[in-house]
Amino acid sequence: MRCLLPGLLAVGLAACESPRGFDRGLGEEPVYFDDATPEQRDAAARLAGEGLVRGTGTYRLQPGDRVEVFYHADNQRLRPYRLGIGDALDLDFDFNRDLHGQMVVRPDGMIPLPCKGEVRAISLTPAELSAGVARRYTDVARTPVVTVIMRRFTMPTEDLADVVRSGAEGRARTALARPDGVLDLPRAQGVPAAGMTLTELTGALNARYAREVGGVSVTARLTQIGANQIFVFGEVRQARAIPAPTPRTLLQLVAAAGGPMPTGAMDQVRMLYFDPAGRPRVRLVNLDRVMRDLAVEKDMVVPPYATVWVPPTQVARVGRFVDQVIRQIFLFNGTSISFNDGNSFRFPN
Repeated sequence: MRCLLPGLLAVGLAACESPRGFDRGLGEEPVYFDDATPEQRDAAARLAGEGLVRGTGTYRLQPGDRVEVFYHADNQRLRPYRLGIGDALDLDFDFNRDLHGQMVVRPDGMIPLPCKGEVRAISLTPAELSAGVARRYTDVARTPVVTVIMRRFTMPTEDLADVVRSGAEGRARTALARPDGVLDLPRAQGVPAAGMTLTELTGALNARYAREVGGVSVTARLTQIGANQIFVFGEVRQARAIPAPTPRTLLQLVAAAGGPMPTGAMDQVRMLYFDPAGRPRVRLVNLDRVMRDLAVEKDMVVPPYATVWVPPTQVARVGRFVDQVIRQIFLFNGTSISFNDGNSFRFPN
């Protein structure tokens, strides 16, 4: 037993060298930070800084986030509106006011005409419908004129039509990212938003509106981040789930948990997180170097719902092992242990 404690301490001290920081995905070989080129380290440092300075500029959307989309209409480039199922309209006959009537485009795309049966209205512009209806009445009027007056637009077109008709700048609509990560907006249903930055989302929406209506551009901003939490545990003073409504780095989150305890190995902090494709990854970061040497490239902006663990130092592990073996297993309470130099140590009762 005399050599047990010194032997354990020697093993612990020999293992105190910090492991190399790395990032690794499931089934992948680890990528070590020390192997990065100076250019790669500079790029990683800029990414971490931009994530804080630009805030939501580098943030990737998640389910539960709320986005506000501003519509900017160019009436000179707008495509003519085409009738859809459920649209309500008036037909005004200038040659016979008794024929005037209100109607709704039926699920089969047809509308009834006074004394002339039915006519297909779906996918026609109001002008095309007016001309088609007028041709039906050339047998009762020499130059019949029929005017189509829109009363109600089909949802979800109605919201967008309100913006388009007014031509007002800055009209906005808000949308909540559904649990499947998609957004529903006027004339842009089911836009996959999860994993996108706001810049990428704006590009996707503009491409959709260019195909659907033309003459409409949008800009998007993040108004609310969902219930994002980062879980921090291990050798910290306040292990807990930390709300993260704005981007935070790994070092900031450890600080938000009260900072490390003296037994915490800040050179071996581990984080489990998920990449934009939803694949799990683990990262080992030497936060001591981040603070001491400004090695910002080793830090990172923590993605949503990550888990951070500050492990105990090797000395702390050895000390706890010694306590467990000697105090709890061998029950050496109240027993003195002598060392080769003649000194002794007594375990307290």
